[in-house]
Amino acid sequence: MSQLHRESVLTAIRASLAKVVLPDARYEPPARPSPPTREVPTDPADLRAAFVAELQALSGQVYSPADHAEAMDILLDVVRGCEAEVAIAWDEAYLPLPGVWEALAAAGVRVLDSTLPPSSDEPAHAARLAELEQATVGVTGALAGLADTGSLALPSGPGRGRLASLLPPVHVALLPVARIVPTMAAFFASHPNVVRRSSNLVFVSGPSRTADIEQTLTLGVHGPRELHVVLLASAL
Repeated sequence: MSQLHRESVLTAIRASLAKVVLPDARYEPPARPSPPTREVPTDPADLRAAFVAELQALSGQVYSPADHAEAMDILLDVVRGCEAEVAIAWDEAYLPLPGVWEALAAAGVRVLDSTLPPSSDEPAHAARLAELEQATVGVTGALAGLADTGSLALPSGPGRGRLASLLPPVHVALLPVARIVPTMAAFFASHPNVVRRSSNLVFVSGPSRTADIEQTLTLGVHGPRELHVVLLASAL
């Protein structure tokens, strides 16, 4: 392009810009309909029913024993059903069903806690992790159950290792019915310091699941393939 032609083009553009009316640059997003409101129950019986329905929809299995003895029988039935020889469990102080470690040992199951040596001690850390990987079942308590999603709130800390709910292919959680709350907001309102008091806090919603591009769902790829929740009466 010659210099003369270039100047002619630029002169025409400048003249047009002086007369052009640009559109308003402000953007008004289209109105979006409000999501439908969902009524969350508050009655304890309704909370329990909602929690059970949501968890079962997520492929979780729920049990409602009548007493301490039946709860222990259910736990041992799950352990026998998966032919477990090794289990990982929270410390007894954090399990709302007394005698779990003793009952598992009496059933011939070796019970491990999920304490790991520091990663700086690589040989001990690797050896302990290899031992824990032998576990077929993990037994935990739960700080709460969320009725609207069927989720379990599991804080980690001393005596409550998170590997118990993540590493074995079968996870059994012991949850007192009195700990079922309506929503996550209600959970944090009743446990305002839970994050500061825990090394980790996870919400478990059914067994681990993943799907490929064809939306074929597979359980147990990144965590337990089975979740069993034993609901305990408040008196236990």
